[in-house]
Amino acid sequence: MLPGGEQLTFDIRYLWGFALMSLSPLAAPAQPTLTRLGGNIGAEIHGITLSPDLPEQDIDFIYKAMLEYKVVFFRRQTLDSAQQEQLGARFGTLVSHPTVASAKGTNHIFELKARKGRAANTWHADMTFMASYPKASILRCIQPAPYGGATLWANTVAAYQALPKPLQELADRLWAIHTNDDYDHTDLIAERDWEFVQWSANVFAARIFETRHPLVRVHPETGEKSLILGNFIKRLADFNLPDSRTLLELFLSHATRPENTLTWHWQAGDIAMWDNRATLHRAVADFGDFPRLLQRVTLVGDAPVSTDGRASEQIVNDQPNPRVLLETPHQWAERAQA
Repeated sequence: MLPGGEQLTFDIRYLWGFALMSLSPLAAPAQPTLTRLGGNIGAEIHGITLSPDLPEQDIDFIYKAMLEYKVVFFRRQTLDSAQQEQLGARFGTLVSHPTVASAKGTNHIFELKARKGRAANTWHADMTFMASYPKASILRCIQPAPYGGATLWANTVAAYQALPKPLQELADRLWAIHTNDDYDHTDLIAERDWEFVQWSANVFAARIFETRHPLVRVHPETGEKSLILGNFIKRLADFNLPDSRTLLELFLSHATRPENTLTWHWQAGDIAMWDNRATLHRAVADFGDFPRLLQRVTLVGDAPVSTDGRASEQIVNDQPNPRVLLETPHQWAERAQA
């Protein structure tokens, strides 16, 4: 036996065994999986730690899951604001809110910072007062409330598909005017957070945008038909206000049936990503006076196209709002004494 031969034999066997282990399916990276959350909407993705450096196959997996399930979720993520923006840019071009300044130190983050129990607890899709409103949004929970404060999503594709045929035919012909002016973010009484009411009027609506959208759009990637609804709608085009409100309430009631929605209870680090062209969402303002902090990025979308091929149009674009809200809250006790 050559000197050192025994050690050489051991090294060769060790290296050969290591090579076999490397080729074994058991040693391959775990593939992402998902769990469906509802019969008509929602899935939670497992096996992916979100970062700006995700491999392209993971980006593709997430995006396709979002298109299929309309909203996807990730638990226990560790992104910061900069990483959230960088990750968002992997899915498309980021777009800032047109009237609200981005969070300090960021370029595109819209901050949802709740105080005094307020939240955007009316159904809406993000920024539909723009002709080309965002195709998708990515929302990160930084500070959940100790209780309550969930967010609901509704599938507007499933809602359209479930409409009776006569209502589908009517919806196909309807158009609506969307605006950020006079938009009621919250149905809480004004006295509970008058500062927020003034912010809505004097900041969120400091410049006015109005758009004419079809009530039904054809999804540019899936070909599905979806309803464009929500509280950015001012009225249906060519209808008086009472008839407009009645019809819009009818369609919204179909879109937001419990069977067509899901509720997500936030934990710190959670991420939600949804198809803004095929969903509505709203917060639940049931967390008392506790703070609640989330941050959102949105991705550039395109102008909706109706079932007969017509595109949305911007009617008012970035017009200064001449109205400033100076009213103060009612003080019933003081009025009674007067």
